[in-house]
Amino acid sequence: MKGNISEKMTKKMLKPDYVFESSWEVCNKVGGIYTVLSTRARTLQAMMPDRIVFIGPDCWGEKACPYFEEDKTVMAGWKAQAVKEGLGVKVGRWTVPGRPVAILVDFKPFFAEKDHIYTQLWEDFGVDSLHAYGDYDEASMFSFAAGKVVESLVKGLKKWHMERGADAR
Repeated sequence: MKGNISEKMTKKMLKPDYVFESSWEVCNKVGGIYTVLSTRARTLQAMMPDRIVFIGPDCWGEKACPYFEEDKTVMAGWKAQAVKEGLGVKVGRWTVPGRPVAILVDFKPFFAEKDHIYTQLWEDFGVDSLHAYGDYDEASMFSFAAGKVVESLVKGLKKWHMERGADAR
């Protein structure tokens, strides 16, 4: 056999079909993480056009977010399904270099389920929220909502692959 294993592995670099990244600072310029994310967005968008999906909080409600442009053509089929699943989402482009796909999720409705969510996290993983303080609830509900978005996206992608007879991964 010619070449060593590491040479062969680097020649066939695997790339994921999609990358989902969620952060409080996606389309929400608060601090230094925004700069890190927006710089990475440009690089990843160049490598994987429209297969990098950033998920951020919809902190703007009915007001226009200055870092986001809604685009009703991006992931339109999935968005319709997400709304049926009870997710409040806006889909479009993050207005940073590379203009990657961005999804803003309304996490506020999950506050009504907060106690149930925290109970499940305690029972399943031992996460203690009783002694939490500050913005714990807001961050937790956004994280839960972002997880629901990814779960919905993955289901939608599997369905799309199966309908086309492709590997559902």
